[in-house]
Amino acid sequence: MNCYMNTISIIIDDQKLETDPGKTILEVCRENGIDILTMCHLKGVLDIGACRLCLVEIEGVNKLLSACTTKVAANMIVRTNTDRIKKYQRITTELFFAERNHVCAVCVANGKCELQDLGYKVGLDHIRYPHLFPQCEVDTSHPWYVMDHNRCIMCTRCVRVCNEVEGAHNWDVMNRGHQVRIISDFNSPWGESETCTSCGKCLHACPTGAIWPKAIVQGQLQKNPGMINELVEKRKMKL
Repeated sequence: MNCYMNTISIIIDDQKLETDPGKTILEVCRENGIDILTMCHLKGVLDIGACRLCLVEIEGVNKLLSACTTKVAANMIVRTNTDRIKKYQRITTELFFAERNHVCAVCVANGKCELQDLGYKVGLDHIRYPHLFPQCEVDTSHPWYVMDHNRCIMCTRCVRVCNEVEGAHNWDVMNRGHQVRIISDFNSPWGESETCTSCGKCLHACPTGAIWPKAIVQGQLQKNPGMINELVEKRKMKL
């Protein structure tokens, strides 16, 4: 029996791979040790292609597509590390740092931040764009957690985890452009939320220092974003 009967062939970075149809390019890359930068992706919740870091080139397609939302197709030829892609990844990273107030030296997530790691990966040593320095609030109203909008990059991982995994629907998105914000219960203080279960899943999902527990001091922040997918998989096993 042909073991590849239900698989398709694709080429990624000159590697011919056999994979299952229906998977995303990102899934196939991760399964085969091909590194792709991501920020809004979190295994266990739906992908939305918001951060535009996992862009790939597909032969025959003029525009760059997000690997996390693009499904593989038979005989697809994909490139993940061209100069064009690297250029856009560098621009995107710079804009992340310029849009909000990311001062790593005084951030609770310093040394444990996915945005900081991203900067190292793209070789970020300066930012070419003017910093916006927006007036962002720090919500300390919750008895256990803090939401610092200065550190938020609008990946919406907290929103999706709260909605899809916890089912609380506490977090949502308000406004557009540079005024966009993550909000709790129709823009009320987090501590006054009637939907938040204080489960802490948003804390573990957050890639930066935007959400952190009050019961820590500088440098003690520990997160486990992989816990989200582990929880989802365990729930599937019980169904």
